[in-house]
Amino acid sequence: MDAINTSITQLQLADTDQIGLIRKRCTDQGIVSVSEIAEACEALRQKQVAAGLWCYENYTESGSHSEGLVKSAASSASRHSVIWPINHYLGLNRHPEVIQATIQALQKYGTGCGTSAMSGGHNQLHKDLEHRLAHILRKETAILFPTGYSANLGAISGLTKGSDSFVLFDRECHASIIDGFRLSGCKFLPFRHNDMADLEEKLRNHSQNYANVFVIVESVYSMSGKEAPLREIVQLKQRYPFYFFVDEAHAFGLYDVGGLCRKLGVSDEVDFVMTTFSKSTASIGGVVATSRAFKSMLQVEASSHVFQATLTPPDAATILAALDVIEKTPELVQSLWDKTAYLRQAFAQHGFDTGKGVSPIVPVYIRDSATLLQMGREMFKHGIFTTAITFPAVKHSEVRFRFIVNASHTYEQMDQTVAVMAELGKKFGVI
Repeated sequence: MDAINTSITQLQLADTDQIGLIRKRCTDQGIVSVSEIAEACEALRQKQVAAGLWCYENYTESGSHSEGLVKSAASSASRHSVIWPINHYLGLNRHPEVIQATIQALQKYGTGCGTSAMSGGHNQLHKDLEHRLAHILRKETAILFPTGYSANLGAISGLTKGSDSFVLFDRECHASIIDGFRLSGCKFLPFRHNDMADLEEKLRNHSQNYANVFVIVESVYSMSGKEAPLREIVQLKQRYPFYFFVDEAHAFGLYDVGGLCRKLGVSDEVDFVMTTFSKSTASIGGVVATSRAFKSMLQVEASSHVFQATLTPPDAATILAALDVIEKTPELVQSLWDKTAYLRQAFAQHGFDTGKGVSPIVPVYIRDSATLLQMGREMFKHGIFTTAITFPAVKHSEVRFRFIVNASHTYEQMDQTVAVMAELGKKFGVI
């Protein structure tokens, strides 16, 4: 036991060691007990808390907004901050019409549904939402899930079950996508991010060997803000047989109310369009829009739909009201894009690397974990709240901050943020 304790202590190599590395480090030293690995994780977390570097449990005291009081998990201090990690792109969680619709649904339908959709958990709001989403996403029908994560997990695991299925997925796909096909037991292979030559080569080599081939991408990638080449992938369907599954979580309501697929006019060639409701529509839940036949299949094959309680009536009402606002207020969406361009340009003028994305997800690459966490600690002291993105969410060489632009952010808040980043960037030798 003393040897194990010594090994765990040795795993605390530096203040900037990451929790995501602990399991591998433990395995390398012969520590395989899950209890001992958990102890190593907690020991490192405590070390980072003591150093003021633990930033993954900070929280807003008054809810999501463009600014407000944020409490530090490391120091327990509260600081009025500009808030950047929130995915409510259009700020509709604070919109009076959306809030009023949510209150009315709460009063009429109550708090929760108490069971899954298949067991009678849906009410008229859910059916209205399914019909509305099918129309918006240009599909015959839509199937609701309690969260975006469970939509990908349930739909992909249900669709790709068995040895006759093969999945090709972009390397930057979200964990919910990867967990879905891993759960199904199918064969799978990644292709290089947005690399059509690599995708086509893998289709050429593998598509004839399986009865069911799936290509899965995100239309806009959550960590980089880069868009997928949807038109080019659709063109590949003319030469290779595959089903195309697109996650529109970070495009829905922003490019077109229906997302990037609809804006580019490729909805008919996409077999499955998935999106979440926790972002532009400021609620919770997920949906997969597809054909009636595939919906019938998923109603019995997607375990997270069959066995999980459905999203609440107030959630459904929030989504419907948010869609109303998006459709009748195009200037709100335009203001988001104007602010996105402003922030990207401001960072670029100071020499920061923001990558090749164009969306309201604005990464600032730091590329060194120690520097990233130290800058994060200093940013909080200056009233800027964002999250350090580290391994395993991204590669070690691609660690970054991520600034998610919200339509309710002001230009003054953006200027304040860039000024603080510029000061710290020079201090830590990033720019």
